[in-house]
Amino acid sequence: MAWRDILRHKGRSGLILALIALPIFGLSFAATAGQSLLATPAETALHSLGQTQGRLSSLQAINATTVQSVRGDLAFASRSGEPDEKFVAAAPGDVIPAGYRAIRFDATQVTSPVGQAQVKLQTTVTTVLDPAFAGKFSLVDGAAPTGVAQALGSPGLFTRFGLTPGQKLTTSAGTFEMVGKVRDAGTADSNSVLYLTPQQAPAALSSNGANSTVYLVGERPLTWADAKVFNTRGVQVTSRSLLLNPPSRAERPVQPNDMDSSSREQTVVSFVLMGALIGVLALLEVGLLAGAAFAVGARKQQRDLALIAASGAEVSMLRLIVTASGLWLGLAGGIVGAVLGSVAAAIVVLIVLGGGFAFFSGLHFQWLGVLVLVGVGLVAGWLAALVPARSVSKEASLSSLKSGRTAQASSKWAVRIGFGLIILAVLAMAAGCAIALVIRNDPYRPNWQNLYIGLIIAGAVLLVFALITLTGRIIDLLTARTAWLPVALRMAARDSARNRGRTVPAVAAVLAAATLSGALMVGAASSLQQASDYYGWQYNVNQTGLPLEYEDSGQAEAGAGKDAAAGPTLVTVDSAKVISALKTSLGADVVTHVLRGGLPSNRCPSGTLSEAGVYTEKPCVGWVLAEPPANRCELAKDGGPKDFSDWRCNGAMANTSFGTALPPIVVGGEPELAALLGHAPSDAAKTALKTGGIVLSNKIYAGDGGNATVISVDFRAVTSRSNGMYGGESVAGPAYLRPSYLPLSSKTLPAVVDSPAKPLHFYGVVSPETAKAMGMPVEERTLLVTLDGPLSPAAGDRVSASLAPFLGPFGSINVEKGPPAIINLVLWLIVLGGALITLSAAGITAGLALADGRSDHATLASVGADTRLRKSLSGAQTLMSALLGTVLGIVAGTIPVVVLLSLQRGFVIVIPWLQMGVLVVLVPLFGAAAAWVFTKGNLPMTKRETLA
Repeated sequence: MAWRDILRHKGRSGLILALIALPIFGLSFAATAGQSLLATPAETALHSLGQTQGRLSSLQAINATTVQSVRGDLAFASRSGEPDEKFVAAAPGDVIPAGYRAIRFDATQVTSPVGQAQVKLQTTVTTVLDPAFAGKFSLVDGAAPTGVAQALGSPGLFTRFGLTPGQKLTTSAGTFEMVGKVRDAGTADSNSVLYLTPQQAPAALSSNGANSTVYLVGERPLTWADAKVFNTRGVQVTSRSLLLNPPSRAERPVQPNDMDSSSREQTVVSFVLMGALIGVLALLEVGLLAGAAFAVGARKQQRDLALIAASGAEVSMLRLIVTASGLWLGLAGGIVGAVLGSVAAAIVVLIVLGGGFAFFSGLHFQWLGVLVLVGVGLVAGWLAALVPARSVSKEASLSSLKSGRTAQASSKWAVRIGFGLIILAVLAMAAGCAIALVIRNDPYRPNWQNLYIGLIIAGAVLLVFALITLTGRIIDLLTARTAWLPVALRMAARDSARNRGRTVPAVAAVLAAATLSGALMVGAASSLQQASDYYGWQYNVNQTGLPLEYEDSGQAEAGAGKDAAAGPTLVTVDSAKVISALKTSLGADVVTHVLRGGLPSNRCPSGTLSEAGVYTEKPCVGWVLAEPPANRCELAKDGGPKDFSDWRCNGAMANTSFGTALPPIVVGGEPELAALLGHAPSDAAKTALKTGGIVLSNKIYAGDGGNATVISVDFRAVTSRSNGMYGGESVAGPAYLRPSYLPLSSKTLPAVVDSPAKPLHFYGVVSPETAKAMGMPVEERTLLVTLDGPLSPAAGDRVSASLAPFLGPFGSINVEKGPPAIINLVLWLIVLGGALITLSAAGITAGLALADGRSDHATLASVGADTRLRKSLSGAQTLMSALLGTVLGIVAGTIPVVVLLSLQRGFVIVIPWLQMGVLVVLVPLFGAAAAWVFTKGNLPMTKRETLA
């Protein structure tokens, strides 16, 4: 009987089936796609090792007791013990066991001329087409090289240089005819990689053996016993056998990275969990809408069910007829959604894999997940039909044959349950807050952090269900006094109160969608604002800095014969030549300032490696400002400020976890000061420069009497902190991420504070005369370039090409743009998504209300109701459902996110009132207008049904 009813009412049945299939489709798609992201052990071995038994690489060990991970170089080693000065690690090529053929693998760089610039190319030196690499490397186009004059490249290399197989490419290693494209299973085709054989690569390109990787080809698997022997020599092995059959925990040390083998897997798991949460909310929403559709269908069946009851059928039989429809439609929706979702995911995965993108590891169907999702659809259909079935089956046969219906009585138990859920939600969130406050200053309790986050999420879920349970009572209260409303709104209110079996699920569906939208808006707005507030400004907007000295490692030029022990060469750049090149490429009106000063902490010269293997560091003396003890930022146990709004913890140089090319203390005049400040200097600042003082970027450095202390320090002699204080007289850096230095000399100067528009990375500005009087060595450090606006890609390439002869690898120009201005875009996208879901739910509700009230509309038509009344009534019903559900959803989504963010120290909480207002007001109004436009105004005429 249920199946016949489904076939007779194809429109309603199709709507319910689609509502159930849609979230199942999304969950099935996410399950297959997410599973395809994770490589199986066999795929990991094939893509990493090809057909070889494993590869040897340096363990970077500090002693002979360092133990590798079971996954080799795919994870991290477990170091133990103290460094052993007598320990000398062997090169991977020196520990090749008997019975294996070794294939050496080197990753290096060559350069290729593009205009005046020398572009670096990632280069792999090995025999990539060796049969042992089958599965790791494959020839996708062209042919194999037949001599040393021919080479291979990745598809991205051919695209980057506009090459076709057979054309030549000039590099610092020689000119080669590019004859074939090679795909590396572990990287995307878009990467530019040149593949050379050892015979084609000059000796200077290959490493000295210590950093080479050696692949082993043989019959015998490499076991954990082999790995332990290699580890004693400072070498690790990535073994096919260990990847496929890792040893037991008893055989190896406990290493957390073996459980979570890569951060990529952890990221995928996070996305899968988020997708599952969104899918559950979507399933709740469409389940509620499907329940409303079942309620309308059940009332349409009332006459048939009454006749069955009059024939002697029991109440359980009547309930079974309705719930059987839910079972049929839920099963069909689950099967359709699961199959289509898996097929769609398979198509996407195959397209991505065929396009050479290293995103998916392979196509992995989640068959168990598909079966579970089919069961979820079956249960969702049954639950959606259960409440209407119970409601209809309880009605008396005679009353079900009447044309009129009375309003459904509100259940007292629903109200009690709703308030009980609210109490539980408050208790759960309060418990989470209490735990968070207890561990706020203790960063070493991650498990407790997961606990309080879980409690707050549980409270949020309870709050949503509480509001859903109370929706019926809220509708009663809102529709109790409607006499003053226009006719259409008054009728919509009374219809909502009378048909809560249809109205409550509809409002609850909108509530579920708005909850997710509200939570996402507050979370996204706060997170993006946090990122903007803590953005690491390198320069002011539309400025950039070009280093006027840099270290040349000598690796760019192949075959140079440079002695590696001599270390990199310090190259000094002529600022006049750089300025001339900029004016030629950007125009004569480009504004530049040469910034002079001492040595920045991130520009310490590299050391020298002697023939005996002894590494000697060069001196690294710089000049910084001392911080008065009273101005030190008070730190909490987690290393952050106790009070993030404390002036002593903010401003320029507040975060020294990054560096720029700016000198710590800039030596210059008013033009350089104005360029750094981003505004005209104050009169006091100008006077301080002329009279031997210093202009400070942050008032933290101003001591008693308006003076500042300049000290010279060794950037490599960093001391430790004790109880938030600095060792000895060490006083460098203003905030909570700064190092601590021992002063070598000091000088007190009169100071004036003139803060820059952005918190840039410099202490202050002094005049050249003041720097000379202090004995500060001053050199040209940075060329500050100020542009009118951002550069186009073409202009950037033109500038980089003009700077390449002078700045080498540092010739690229990166203009400061500030934090990404995507906050509003993200918020409006969330509003758009929430609006689409809200309008679809409200539109379905209005359509069900019109279908359910055909007899009422026929009665209205018979007494002379205007034809526009039907359109107005549809718009009013959409307005009420969308407005009430959206308001409740925004409240339910905002509260837990605000509670959670308020527990994060220093986190900015932003409530996007404009976007919320649009979602609450304009979206329901737009939905009402759309319902009015698309609803037919003709009122239906029906014949009177009798029992004759």
